[in-house]
Amino acid sequence: MRRVITTLAILLVVVVAGMTALVLLVNPNDFRTYMVKQVEQRSGYQLQVSGDLRWHVWPQLSILAGRMSLTAPGATQPMVTADNMRLDVHLWPLLSHQLSVSQVMLKNAIIRVTPDSAAQKPSGAPVGPGDAEPVSSSDNGWSFTIGKLRLADSLLIWQQP
Repeated sequence: MRRVITTLAILLVVVVAGMTALVLLVNPNDFRTYMVKQVEQRSGYQLQVSGDLRWHVWPQLSILAGRMSLTAPGATQPMVTADNMRLDVHLWPLLSHQLSVSQVMLKNAIIRVTPDSAAQKPSGAPVGPGDAEPVSSSDNGWSFTIGKLRLADSLLIWQQP
């Protein structure tokens, strides 16, 4: 019985030391540029995150951010703005250079589905084939996935053209 308790105590100390080392040694602000580029590359939308990113360890490993906005290409207003954003990340993929986000939580978000927030094509822009997929030209060893989106205390503004 004493060996089991000792083993569990050692395991707990190793886990706490590992999480502390992650929080102290890995700066979440290093992911900001990567996330912005991945959102733009995959969807064409411009992601802006204000303020510093910071870790939140309990009850789930998360990256917390302040104000954020997501703007469609050519739009005059952002499609989504939020006061707070929380990215719940998985630990094991993070250690192997994969930013795997299980959930994106937006608090006090305003979602605009209006003609001003819709994507606008510049006049005279060339039209490509409809089934063409964008080619990923930069591979820096990281991968980025998002599981689900959750909204709290949010507002939807919907206006038909």
